[in-house]
Amino acid sequence: MNPTSEELEVFLERVSRAYADLGTNHSFARVEQSNTVAEIARDWFRLSAALKETADGLLPSVEQFDAIMADVLKASKQRTRASGFRKLLGPVKSNLMDAVVVPLMRHEGSPAQAAARQLEGLFNGLVSIEESLYIAEAARCSAVRCQREAIVMLWAATIARFHADIQNVGFMTYNAAAAATVKKKGNPFNRVTNSVNVTSLADLQLGRDFDIIVIGMELWRYDSQTFDELNRCLNIRNSAAHPGSFEPTSLDVRQFAEKLKRHVFETVGKRNNQ
Repeated sequence: MNPTSEELEVFLERVSRAYADLGTNHSFARVEQSNTVAEIARDWFRLSAALKETADGLLPSVEQFDAIMADVLKASKQRTRASGFRKLLGPVKSNLMDAVVVPLMRHEGSPAQAAARQLEGLFNGLVSIEESLYIAEAARCSAVRCQREAIVMLWAATIARFHADIQNVGFMTYNAAAAATVKKKGNPFNRVTNSVNVTSLADLQLGRDFDIIVIGMELWRYDSQTFDELNRCLNIRNSAAHPGSFEPTSLDVRQFAEKLKRHVFETVGKRNNQ
């Protein structure tokens, strides 16, 4: 999950409290004080790594705080005076707001960032942990205007859902649905690979996405209109993944995501919850 300016403000409050708790004396910091500043330093590195991905170079000041927090962490592993910790935390307490938090607020207010947050929020409560990783990556791509990449990641989340549910119902059930599909006449059934025999996830991953969405009419009982929508989505994904003049906008990505949400994430794998 990408850190927000609100999370950074909470972090800054923790720094300020730790700074005040250290007092003004020159005695050695207590064990609990050392532990507190060490935890703050470790949390900073987690925030920092995510910020560098999220902000796309808008936060050049992040690295200076990395250096400070590395010194804080090092100092926490040995006997250090409270004044020594205060000296290290002072610049963080004084400068983090202007150097990092405020620029992040501006970054969050950009249309690209707003669209990315909406994209990720579209799937709240609908995706597994594995699927959410692809959705989050799609949102990050969209935030930096890499819309083709966002489409590819959204389709990857879709295939992850298909694969997970096929494993859930069992490969024998999937193979039976495939056998029933190839017996049907006409397009698109006559384009499905003959003699589908999946016995493992590796077999499934080697198969064609097109086969899955056709067999899905038999397996998940969606209609030909849903198939047509998914096939169009697959074609869009293929255009996004290969060289060409395709230049989708953030609106295109949003519409692509909404179709996948409606036709896949709200239906496939939900039988046990109905």
